[in-house]
Amino acid sequence: MNSNVEQRAKAQGENLSGGDPVPPMRADDHTNASPAVETPVEARQGFLGPRVLMVLVGGLVLAVVAWFAVEWIA
Repeated sequence: MNSNVEQRAKAQGENLSGGDPVPPMRADDHTNASPAVETPVEARQGFLGPRVLMVLVGGLVLAVVAWFAVEWIA
């Protein structure tokens, strides 16, 4: 069973040489094992990158603006 997971992980791995674009990472086949045995790509909840950073910084800026507004009004 472990070899099946290792084969899926190897197929989903990034064997890219320098400068190659990164293809979208998608899970190929899911396992029916109980408990589920998943590759790192299948277990990942989301991708990190500039979009996530922009959302986090935007939320922090909005929180600071709200804090200043409350302090100024009170």
